Amino acid sequence: MSQHVRPLYELRDEARTARARGELSRARDALWGALQHTIAREEEYVALTGEMREVLALQGDMRSALTVAWYAGTEQTQRPLLEHVPPIDRARTLLAWADRETSASRQQGLYAKAAEAYEEAGLVAQAAIARERGQDFERARALWSRLAQILSSSGADFYAAGLSRFNLARTSLRTGDTAAAREAVFSSVHLLEEAADRYETIGQRERAFDCYQVLIAIGRESSVFEHVLEGYVNVIRILREDHLRYYALQSYEEAVAAAEKQGETSAAATLSREMAAYARKEGLPMVANFAMLTQARLWQEVSTMALRRGTPPEIAENALLAAVIALGEAGQYHKVGDVYRALSELPLEESRRKHYGKARARYLEAQDLTIDASPLPAQLRHEVGFPEVWHVDLVEWEQAGSASQATGDVVLDPGQWSEVTRRRAMLARLTALAIEAQEEKGGASRDAPVLYATLAEQLSAVELYTILSPLERLFRRPEASVRGAVVRALSRFLYKRTFITVRDALVDADPTVVHEARKALEELRFPHAFDPLARVYREAQSQQTRQSAVRALSKIDTFEASELLLGIIRHDGSEERAAAVDALKKVRGMKFIDLARGALPELTGAPQAAVREILHDRGVSV
Repeated sequence: MSQHVRPLYELRDEARTARARGELSRARDALWGALQHTIAREEEYVALTGEMREVLALQGDMRSALTVAWYAGTEQTQRPLLEHVPPIDRARTLLAWADRETSASRQQGLYAKAAEAYEEAGLVAQAAIARERGQDFERARALWSRLAQILSSSGADFYAAGLSRFNLARTSLRTGDTAAAREAVFSSVHLLEEAADRYETIGQRERAFDCYQVLIAIGRESSVFEHVLEGYVNVIRILREDHLRYYALQSYEEAVAAAEKQGETSAAATLSREMAAYARKEGLPMVANFAMLTQARLWQEVSTMALRRGTPPEIAENALLAAVIALGEAGQYHKVGDVYRALSELPLEESRRKHYGKARARYLEAQDLTIDASPLPAQLRHEVGFPEVWHVDLVEWEQAGSASQATGDVVLDPGQWSEVTRRRAMLARLTALAIEAQEEKGGASRDAPVLYATLAEQLSAVELYTILSPLERLFRRPEASVRGAVVRALSRFLYKRTFITVRDALVDADPTVVHEARKALEELRFPHAFDPLARVYREAQSQQTRQSAVRALSKIDTFEASELLLGIIRHDGSEERAAAVDALKKVRGMKFIDLARGALPELTGAPQAAVREILHDRGVSV
């Protein structure tokens, strides 16, 4: 993308003059320059896309013309182009029409046509999704079955295979075939567990997280609480390990509610106990108190249900004793006395009943402490729905890193993405289409590396998670200049998945790519980047890479990052210590300062001098 963009009005006038003279290439170049003004007013930008569409159509570049028409065009402007583009572009256009159609009958027809076009393009997953949207679950089920068989036989991608089996189970349920649904659920769970294990083994916990989220959805769809519980336990574990405490506490609340709804009251009480301990550790006493009181209530319900079922009274006794502990920790002493009364009334041996009666007497005059007990406050909640990864991730798998497809999805979704984001995606798609046209002719042109690097730069401006896959594919190019451009682009994508490619770049054969990767590493600083950054630090053979990881870690103001940095100052080499000292003197976070002040009396020699230097430069008296 050019660093110097001429004024929009100048470029537009040039394009109109060139077109009037029949100089279409010059008109196209001028309009291309005008479209770089991605922050222009909407009405101006829409007019530009209309003019560009007309020029591209006159040149016979129908795929690009349709792309531009997607931005603000209508069915009227898009329809004449459909017969001149490949099935994948027809399918995507028809799907967008169907999504915004208000007539139910016409909408179903459009979804059906989109599905047919996707099938013609060989895109089975996207065809099945279109059938589902059109409520044609019989045909959707057949497509998911076909895809599941293909993936299961290949054995290459457990995650995609598990998702396809889950979609088969969903559609089987909707068509009334419960036996097929049960079989598909069993296969899906097995495949997703296998995929999660593999992802965790190679350090891709965010992908394992998706597997566990799908397990929750499978459990809800199939009404099998075991899958729901397995999913939530692992989701919470990963969130806690990534230090996303508010997400973790929200997931605890959801898990407790799910368990209680399924009648799994003991599991709900156990989860509440774990939630209370975690909230207290994270310095959220009101949430911890809320969880303790919830736990006490649930244990009392366990006792009541046990007595109703006629189970041995010792089960009810153990549940009530757990409630006593919870209420005691929360300072609810009057309520403790009430529970001891319930214990004294259980059909137990006389000596135990007397013991509980005496315990109750000690609490007759006791009062409950006034405590702040409330769930996670609204301002700390993250009201974002979990995406349907059983669709989203299969679409990504099927697109196989195609930049033209990923950006096309963005351009066609004005409801989800901003005008500027869609404009940037449109420009990237136009470049991607130019590259595809060259590749189809066979052999790369001399300027191909420049085009690939330009595409990476354009993709970086989109900054959406869905763009990671095209960048990952671009990184596999043989040209070092392209790989370097990809790594520069990745520095703007603050996702854990970004580290997968950056780690590969850190050991690239080309030193310029390694240099770009180290620079990118220092930009990837966000709270849940701690784990991958720590892993880079531990595993890197290069001193410079370790220093870059240290600089990035210094900008993460969490206890875990601070503890690691203090450990580096205490125990690691002088180069790493120097990098940590230099970086920590420049940041503003206070977690390291608090930790270092407490540890200072125990330090000696160079580590103590290093910490004193940091504290002095930060203006902290010791």
